[in-house]
Amino acid sequence: SSTLDLNTVLTTIVSYAVQLSGTDAGSIYEYSNDTLRLSATIKLEESYVEALRAYPVQLGEGAVGRAAATRKSVEITDIFTEEAYPERFKQLMSDSGFRAVLAIPLLHEERILGALAVLRKLPGEFPPETIELVTSFATQSALAIENARLFREIEDKSREIEAASRHKSQFLANMSHELRTPLNAIIGFSEVLNERLFGELNDKQAEYVQDIHSSGRHLHALINDILDLSKIEAGRMELELSTFDLPTAIRDALTFMHERANRHEVAMRADIDPRLGQFTGDERKFKQILLNLLSNALKFTPRGGAATVTATQANPDIEISVADTGIGISPADQKIIFEEFRQAQSGGSREGTGLGLTLTRKFVEMHRGKIQVTSEVGKGSTFTFTLPVRL
Repeated sequence: SSTLDLNTVLTTIVSYAVQLSGTDAGSIYEYSNDTLRLSATIKLEESYVEALRAYPVQLGEGAVGRAAATRKSVEITDIFTEEAYPERFKQLMSDSGFRAVLAIPLLHEERILGALAVLRKLPGEFPPETIELVTSFATQSALAIENARLFREIEDKSREIEAASRHKSQFLANMSHELRTPLNAIIGFSEVLNERLFGELNDKQAEYVQDIHSSGRHLHALINDILDLSKIEAGRMELELSTFDLPTAIRDALTFMHERANRHEVAMRADIDPRLGQFTGDERKFKQILLNLLSNALKFTPRGGAATVTATQANPDIEISVADTGIGISPADQKIIFEEFRQAQSGGSREGTGLGLTLTRKFVEMHRGKIQVTSEVGKGSTFTFTLPVRL
């Protein structure tokens, strides 16, 4: 079976074991801490199953316990002539009409995983070919059980990670909301002071007030990024779809970054395919994608460099790239650059949370698009994203 659900795997194994051996019923046990606990059965009465579940088998006890302890198959041809067979197992089997049992250990890389037992109502020896067949089947089954166990562990870890991620997102969102109120007050008071509403400021005071205002604005932007990421991870952010003119939206983003580009002495250029026109998407998020990529380009491009936005109709998608002549990104950093709270180590400014490109990727993916980066250290970087014409 291709399934990796452990319970399903165990039930399937014991079912096939009974079919292969031509016996009347079967059970399978999992081993842990010198104890074998019943995990799955086939063709056994409920009262029999309940009794086995109530009293786990100790290592070395009964056919199953002996098979696990010796790591060899154990054959009981008749429970009534087997003096060493535990009385409680004799009673259970005889009450259900069983006389013979074959127990096979389940081993994976010399490690005991459990034991498989098939039961027969007629006494007598099990044919050698049957023992060989069931033993071979048990060997293959042990691998399936181990894979299913590993899969269950991975699923459990994934759930733990998802829960931790949700808690982290909730914490960040709560923290960000708590910071917003005093931060807005700081920004507001610094603006009032900047406008000289309470009197004139000397040069040093004006410089400090401007620093307070700039730092407050920067922190406000970072908090907004954290809140956006928290909303996305919580599934509470949706696209606000509208139809807008794509070339105009691109030019708006360039205009917004124009003053910053001038301060950095970086030339900004645009090459927009004339075939591009109306596009249906979230206009605010589309502009935010471009602003994040342009901001990144300006941050890592030295004076005298350039940042170029290229937009083309690449049927059936729209392809937009932001290329710069900056310091470039190492191959190692390219692998992690879209991960949250990660920033390239290639040099340059380290300001920010490392969320800009993470949000960019998530906004692109919300539009069912893809984004990638190509770069060479010392020669610049190109971030390219594609968006489907129709969502």
